[in-house]
Amino acid sequence: MRESVRRLAWAWVFVSAVALGGGASSRAQGVELPPTVPGCDIDLSKSGQMRDVLSNALTLGLRLSGDEVRTCLDAEMPRAADGSALLQAAAKRFGKERAEVTAAVERYRHCNCKHALLPGQVPLPPALPDDLTPPPAATDVVVTPFAKDVLLHVVLHEMGHALVREFDLPVLANEEALADAFATHYLLHHLPERAEAVLRARVASLMIEAREVPRAEWPVSGEHENDARRAFCIAALAVAVDAQRYAKVAELAGLDEGDVRKAQDYGAEVHRGWRRMLRPLWMPAGELSREAHVQVPEGDAFLAQLGELGLAREIEGALRRFDWHSTVKVRFEAGDGTASWSRSARTVTVKSGYVLRFVEQGQSAGF
Repeated sequence: MRESVRRLAWAWVFVSAVALGGGASSRAQGVELPPTVPGCDIDLSKSGQMRDVLSNALTLGLRLSGDEVRTCLDAEMPRAADGSALLQAAAKRFGKERAEVTAAVERYRHCNCKHALLPGQVPLPPALPDDLTPPPAATDVVVTPFAKDVLLHVVLHEMGHALVREFDLPVLANEEALADAFATHYLLHHLPERAEAVLRARVASLMIEAREVPRAEWPVSGEHENDARRAFCIAALAVAVDAQRYAKVAELAGLDEGDVRKAQDYGAEVHRGWRRMLRPLWMPAGELSREAHVQVPEGDAFLAQLGELGLAREIEGALRRFDWHSTVKVRFEAGDGTASWSRSARTVTVKSGYVLRFVEQGQSAGF
């Protein structure tokens, strides 16, 4: 029975694709949507109604990624004056001719309507029985503010690697230390309302990990500096901006008064260097890049909290400030692992196991 249902679903997809392929060419010649049919309340001049139809047209009709379509429509909806503008923006985002997208929209225009389908219209695929649809992942684990704050610095760190590779920035010292410096600089100067909480969380997390290893065994080899040293350098850049405001960050990292005085000197040079380095990379004032996307998987109740807590929005806001020359993504996905930047995929990937690690750290340390 289960296999028969699967075959029926795939058969529907195949038959629909054949039917669409035969009837699309003539309608694709025009680029304007015809008026709605009598008795139908669909009005595609309204961006909200266009979005519903466009989503089906792009994913089912043009076989585009559901995650990418959703990200695109989320980004374009606030800017779209009407349905036609939203369609045009989506066509441009995916490199499609407006005529092709218009034809797909017309085929799916009435897919959600209650009236009988019109000639050339396409129904939505039949829903699979409940026993064939995996239930959404459920979890009793709550993503805490501490974990959210640590993750923001972690993702900004990976963005530092992305900036180096995508814009061919000079690497004049250890790139891992450079990425930490970028993340810290960005928070202090471009997200000052979040900086204190995020830096306190990140420094605390690093010190927790440092103390899990006897001090005599703290690593001195390899590309990554030991966690205590990373925490110290992050705190030093914070007190270089405002020693009083970030005194707790310095305390968590073990800086004394002498360390703070010195940090205010050399830390200022680091921030000046980043200001000069980033100046030509920003989008024009008032504009945001369309080449930046954040993906959180649907159906994963644990990772979905990152969107509910606003972390995905914060990350996308940071990504879109830079004038990327091609699409760059931050993707959260289930599985063990940490966070990493892939130059070939132009993607920062963060594993759910890493998120859980920070949740557990915060709980064990009382944050």
